[in-house]
Amino acid sequence: MFSDSIPSPSDLQNLHSFLILGGGSSGDSAAKLLHSLGKKLSLADRNLENANRDLYTNVLSDNVPHESLDGIDCLIKSPGILPNHPIIELAKKKQIPILSEICLGRIFFKGKIIGITGTDGKSTTTALTYHLLQKKFPNARMGGNIGVPFTSFCREDIEIVVLELSSYQLEDSPNLKLTASAILNLASDHLERHKTMENYALAKWKIQNLEDNQHNCFVNPNFFTYTPFPKPNLDHLHLIGEGNSYFVSQNPNRIHTKSNLYDAEKFPLKGKHNLMNLCFAIALCESVGMKKEEIESQLETFQGLPHRFQSIPNESLNPKYNQIRFINDSKSTNLHSMLSGISGFQKENPLYLVLGGIPKVEPLEPFLRRWKELECPLYVFGKAKEVWKEELNQVGLPVYYFEDLPSLLERVKLDTILWTKVRENDPKTETLTVIFSPAGASFDLYKNFEERGNHFVQLVQTNFGS
Repeated sequence: MFSDSIPSPSDLQNLHSFLILGGGSSGDSAAKLLHSLGKKLSLADRNLENANRDLYTNVLSDNVPHESLDGIDCLIKSPGILPNHPIIELAKKKQIPILSEICLGRIFFKGKIIGITGTDGKSTTTALTYHLLQKKFPNARMGGNIGVPFTSFCREDIEIVVLELSSYQLEDSPNLKLTASAILNLASDHLERHKTMENYALAKWKIQNLEDNQHNCFVNPNFFTYTPFPKPNLDHLHLIGEGNSYFVSQNPNRIHTKSNLYDAEKFPLKGKHNLMNLCFAIALCESVGMKKEEIESQLETFQGLPHRFQSIPNESLNPKYNQIRFINDSKSTNLHSMLSGISGFQKENPLYLVLGGIPKVEPLEPFLRRWKELECPLYVFGKAKEVWKEELNQVGLPVYYFEDLPSLLERVKLDTILWTKVRENDPKTETLTVIFSPAGASFDLYKNFEERGNHFVQLVQTNFGS
């Protein structure tokens, strides 16, 4: 019973009583928008102690579906709520319209919308696209899954917005009629919700608007290995990757599009996966009329997002460690993300790799193959050491296990001291890179990936700052 098209503002006028299912930032933002329109609001949520009672006439536990839907004309579903939630099932039976927060915002927004999805790199590519757009569109905005609800600014007079869209948000929404869209990649994730890779891919596929010939959709070719259909043969569907019109080349770093070649040597973010993110961002910006010189002028000034393959400044470390580069990639919560980050490294590049957290349900074999190629020491902490230990030990490469990050960093420090002494005898040795890319969820030891990443940075500065 999810709306199969975007309702009009007049449709909304005929709906008077709304239930917000799931509070949080997106639910409360939708409530504030509806409150400003004079609508009657109820909230059904698991955590009622945090409810903003100034917004809601009625605040109920989400465990009482029959009581929750009394007198309700429309339900606004937060993306984290499972599609088989009892209140959702009851709303379908009673034929109560169900809207996502993103769809609610789309009812009001009048400008152009760029949508970005994928398993990994969504936030970085969204922020990067927004950064590039500001040269031509100074009042551009970004939002969605990146942390700024669309409904918080959907009625503002803005020419263009960039939305990061998760599979959960897309699954709950009709065709959002975007100006341009991108599917960066697809790998095993969120299968506890989607059950199969095909379902996961179909949720992502809802981002496109290919029935509109003016819509440009940019897709990683690997996406179509998971769809029940081949790639549609359409001029406005573009593949990004080797062998296509849009691709990345390295040494020197270049971004190739259908009409331009971009020098990316001064782009601050390292790694081939970040060049791929840049390629998508440039393609999207070109599709809304940006010129090469406008885009290129912005490349050097993008600083990236915290905890996403972020270099820890050498200035905060003791000069004797200036030949060691520390990377905080705490946002890496699955193996695919971690493998993307190390894709540009070769066996001859000195590398220490730090993994940990709660592993997702995904095969370890692709990582084991890559590890054998790199032959780098591996440091593993937290729940992952129990889950992966047997398979990692069978490889025969150096791997060390730790209960927590502090003990792990103490060992890394000892090993880097030995490496520094070896390097003194061979100054031509390349910089050593220590990459913290956990490839697992943070909840075994931390509240979230931000807390985990901040702790890593703090430990590096403590151990290597003096």
